[in-house]
Amino acid sequence: MRHHTAESEPIALTAIGTHLPGKRLRNSAAATSLAVTEEFLSDKIGITTRAVKEPGQRASDLCAAAFADLCGRTRVDPAAIQLCCVVTQNPDMRIPHTAAILHEKLGLPKQCMTFDLSQGCAGYTHALAVVTALAERFGFDHALLFTCDPYSDIVDPHDRDTALLFGDGATVSYCATGAAGYRVADADFGTAPGTSSVLRFDTGHLTMQGRGVFLNAAREAPASIRRVLERNDLTLGDIDLFLVHPGSKRIVDVLRDDLEVDESRLPFEIDEYGNTVSSSIPLMLAARLGQQPPTDIVLSGFGVGFSWGTCLIRSTEEEK
Repeated sequence: MRHHTAESEPIALTAIGTHLPGKRLRNSAAATSLAVTEEFLSDKIGITTRAVKEPGQRASDLCAAAFADLCGRTRVDPAAIQLCCVVTQNPDMRIPHTAAILHEKLGLPKQCMTFDLSQGCAGYTHALAVVTALAERFGFDHALLFTCDPYSDIVDPHDRDTALLFGDGATVSYCATGAAGYRVADADFGTAPGTSSVLRFDTGHLTMQGRGVFLNAAREAPASIRRVLERNDLTLGDIDLFLVHPGSKRIVDVLRDDLEVDESRLPFEIDEYGNTVSSSIPLMLAARLGQQPPTDIVLSGFGVGFSWGTCLIRSTEEEK
């Protein structure tokens, strides 16, 4: 471990590995039995198929598959990893934490900090801020940030509020010093008082107050984004890309209209695999970390809690 100094190089998000299960369920097949019209399915939900894991697979299995994908994209030395965080609210088991299980599966070293972060659809933005802050404070040069929330285990297939929304998937973000990528320039977080019941799992399956989630997202996410931009003397026009949590097509459309941003800068891209909770933002971001990546990106997640988190990430190449 290197020692932290004022001149220490900041850690940067350098690559993202992803995994989506091959199994797909078509929403049109279930929509009729749930009294959901084709128009509502296409215009409001916007999801045609959902990725679903195999029954015996757990979060750590999907995370390990995402790590294998990461290793195919960039060179990662498992022996150098100093921090492993897993964002999940559906862990392999209550004890031990899933990061410890993953640590063993991947053969990570003894001197590696492991912990889970219990957050939902705002989990990636929360964890990216936590992981990079910890790394810079304590001089970690290599960190892995996993996301995986296999909601297929907790969604009631007969509940029209949730059955057509969620898909399974996993991602891993590799953060390192001395490499090109993105650093967290600023962030904004919050939890709306009195809204913890909008998404719950206490009756044997997930329950959601759809209107409550929608209204909170429409109110809090744009305000959070604007606060971050104002603090950094930026306008909405200065941002190359907005990756907001795609809870549904309707909420993304509303946020796009509120921010007056076109679809090319604020996309909705989950129609073929569904809302993958904390994995949704890094899945979209992974496709853009190739050649000629955007310079300034705003990430904004919102959901369970009701919590939100917004990160402004900036290309390290731009800062040189």
